[in-house]
Amino acid sequence: MKKRGCLDTLFFTFLLIVAFGFSSFFWFRLFVRGRSIPAPALIGKTLVDARAMASDAGLILDVDPRKDRNAENIPVGAVVWQNRSGGSYVKRGTRIIVGQSLGPLVLRVPDIKGQSARTALLRFSQRNLKLGNVAYVPDYGRPGIVAEDPPSGTIVQGQTPVSLLVAYTVPAAAYVMPDVIDRPYAEVRAVFASRDLKVSNVRYEAYPGLRDGVIIRQFPLGGAPVSATDAITLVVTKQEETSIIQQAP
Repeated sequence: MKKRGCLDTLFFTFLLIVAFGFSSFFWFRLFVRGRSIPAPALIGKTLVDARAMASDAGLILDVDPRKDRNAENIPVGAVVWQNRSGGSYVKRGTRIIVGQSLGPLVLRVPDIKGQSARTALLRFSQRNLKLGNVAYVPDYGRPGIVAEDPPSGTIVQGQTPVSLLVAYTVPAAAYVMPDVIDRPYAEVRAVFASRDLKVSNVRYEAYPGLRDGVIIRQFPLGGAPVSATDAITLVVTKQEETSIIQQAP
């Protein structure tokens, strides 16, 4: 019986502690709630309306320009950010800090003429633009972007696709250099010209037993790759030897 009495006492004490804790929590929340008010929701409100709402609630409104930001759906000058969310409990006299809307972000298509499509893609990602269609055209001058759509300087919205016209250098046609030794120079020159191959230098030398105008040496050698950008040199027979290197006609 004595042991049971101790257990009853302990259980009763436990109930008192729980009841006291719950009562303290309840009255503390009631006290705090009683002295606090919900912060007004100011997002989207004009600064004049936001000040009036804060004043009516006994709060102080401060504008922090460092919190200003671009917003697509909030007019310029309206509240776009507040440090205390609407509905959260604050004490009267609390300072509510807000930032203002700068309006939609103004984007201009950058001038990227002469640059590569890869560089354009990087520039677009940095400016919140997208790469649109890309068309290529052959160009024997400087390769790179030659046109944009929309044109550079155009004001556009974020994620607007920009199409590009890109010029690329057409590679010169490659051939295998023929063996032209013992062939007439006039005929060889005509064949080379038909394939955009140019004989850059001609050297004339006397060679006993051969008539004039026959090729006796060549560079590049037969079998070597050659294109319109390569210099071709030929040594041609002539009765009077000369060491002068002449430009091919």
